[in-house]
Amino acid sequence: MIVKFPQFAPDPRFEEVKAYMRTGVFGLYNYEESMGSLEGNECYGRADYFLVSKGFRGYLACQEKVDKAYQDQKRWNKTSILNAAASHKFSSDQTIHEYARDIWRIDTVILP
Repeated sequence: MIVKFPQFAPDPRFEEVKAYMRTGVFGLYNYEESMGSLEGNECYGRADYFLVSKGFRGYLACQEKVDKAYQDQKRWNKTSILNAAASHKFSSDQTIHEYARDIWRIDTVILP
């Protein structure tokens, strides 16, 4: 049995973003390399290597929730402070330490 998946149709707003980037609004940088990772290029050989267009609609939906949450400044500030205070669990130092210990299985080196 052959299963056929529906053809993916990118969000039209994603096409608008790409066109806007190409206008040079962000400076004189050559954005073709960035566009290549979204549309396919010789380096990756296939379109949207990082699946940005597939997640774009969900990104916008989440951003709308963030925009709404930001309107309540008191709650936003409290949440931001609590989030920053709890971020120690996710620090890059801790992450590298855990990778070294649990994945790479290498010992920590103490420098003098």
